[in-house]
Amino acid sequence: MRHPRPERELIACHDCGKAVSFSAASCPHCGSQEPAGPHVFNRTEIRRHRIEQRNDRTLALATVGCAAAGAFYGAVMSSGPYAALLAGCGYGLVGTVIGVGVGFVINLTRSL
Repeated sequence: MRHPRPERELIACHDCGKAVSFSAASCPHCGSQEPAGPHVFNRTEIRRHRIEQRNDRTLALATVGCAAAGAFYGAVMSSGPYAALLAGCGYGLVGTVIGVGVGFVINLTRSL
């Protein structure tokens, strides 16, 4: 008894429309790197990507906010213009370090 030979699965190329093997890395006709079309994310991947974006935004806002607050504090509390610039930079750096920690803790505790 002869076993039927498995046929190759062919799909239409996303770019040129010609038949391409499903497992091809690129289209032999047009050279497209994605002959099956762009990757479509499922709901879980989309949700995870949104959570990562929100975490990145929170971290950035906490860092910039604490750095700005530190720079403002240093500039207001100093006596002269040069001292204000120096103190603003110093306290801004301290605020940046604190902001990274605050953003990290917010992101960790968000899922609890």
